[in-house]
Amino acid sequence: MKPQTFTWKKLTADELTRVYLDEMRRDFPPSELKPLSMILNSEAVGMAHTWGVFEGETLVSYLLMVRPMGCEVSQLDYFSVLPVYRSTGIGARLLAALPAHEEGAKAILIEAECPEKADDEAMAVRRLGFYARCGAVDTGWTEHLFDAWFRVLVLPAEGETLDAETANKELADCYSRVMGADKWRRYVQLYRPDGTEEKF
Repeated sequence: MKPQTFTWKKLTADELTRVYLDEMRRDFPPSELKPLSMILNSEAVGMAHTWGVFEGETLVSYLLMVRPMGCEVSQLDYFSVLPVYRSTGIGARLLAALPAHEEGAKAILIEAECPEKADDEAMAVRRLGFYARCGAVDTGWTEHLFDAWFRVLVLPAEGETLDAETANKELADCYSRVMGADKWRRYVQLYRPDGTEEKF
């Protein structure tokens, strides 16, 4: 399987629905999965989009991105490689290629579950290692999102890496645009490396 045989395209609502029902419900636990209606609504109003990566007509991977109008970064919401293609290095190559497809984005922001707060600590450690191998930089900040805890990572785009404060400010801006200022402040808290909360 050669990387150059892969084609990236944005999924339609019907295609995304099939991916959600057939793939995402298998790949993510119910506690991590947003309702399908919420994902489709976000895409319909232009706040999000989903890449499907194909080999010929066969889906290899999907990447759900959040990028509201006016946002200078893209947020990786869900990313998975279909089971038959796993453990081949394809995931790392696709993630490394992602910034080139997110035209105009200064960076890709990634939320990775904090191992010490995760139900499956070993899996969370593996995910952090995977993202690091793909070039993502840990900002040292943590995020409390609803009932879960995440590390905030930055995957550079356009040859630059956002500094930690700017990256987290952009993440706050993204959530504010998606959820509205009041709701995001209620459900999302960002903490500096020293543990102090930052209210952008």
